[in-house]
Amino acid sequence: MRAWALRELQGYEGTDVPIPNYRRITAPLVMDGLIGMYKFTEQPVSMFDLPDFARDSLGDELRLGKGVGQIESLVTRSAGRTVQLGPTMAAEIAVFMSQNSPRQVLRLYWAVHPSALEGILDQVRTRLVQLVGELRASMSHGQKDPTPGQVAQALQNINIVTGDNSSVTVTAPVALAHHRGSARAEIA
Repeated sequence: MRAWALRELQGYEGTDVPIPNYRRITAPLVMDGLIGMYKFTEQPVSMFDLPDFARDSLGDELRLGKGVGQIESLVTRSAGRTVQLGPTMAAEIAVFMSQNSPRQVLRLYWAVHPSALEGILDQVRTRLVQLVGELRASMSHGQKDPTPGQVAQALQNINIVTGDNSSVTVTAPVALAHHRGSARAEIA
C-alpha cells in the first residue's frame, strides 16, 4: 500500500511500474494546423493520418502517469476547457504528418475533458478512504493506532472500481508474524 501511495504521489512516468487501469482514459487525439490561409484547431486525427510507426502507440487511449499533484494542477488550470496533453515525440510526428501534404500540422495532442482527470483523482481518494475506513472499523473504541493484525486485515480485501465502472475485489493472502517471528503467505 505504501508503494502504491508513493507511485500515486510521484507518478508512474520513468518507472517500470505499470500504470493502473483507472489511469487509462479515453480522449480524442487532435491536431492544430494550417491549410493555406485557413487555420484549424482541435481537428480529430484519424489513424490513417498518423505515420505507421506511431499508429500502435497513439490513439484515443491516454495512459496518464503523472503524480496526483500534477493532475490536480491540470484540472485547476483548465477553467472548464479541455486539457491539452501532448504525446511523446509530438513535434516530430507533426513534422512527419506535414511532409508531402498541403496541410501543415502545428500541434498534436489529446484533448482531455477535466472530468476524466477528476475521475482519476476520485479513484485515488476513494481507495485511501476505503483503507482508512477499514482500519477504523477494525479498531476498538479509544484505540489510537491499529495493530499489525488490523492493518493486515484491512489490506486483505481491497475493492477497486475499474475504468468501465466494474467492481473488482482483490483478496490477498496475509501472513502475520509477531515480534522477531517470521511468517509466509502462499498462493496455491
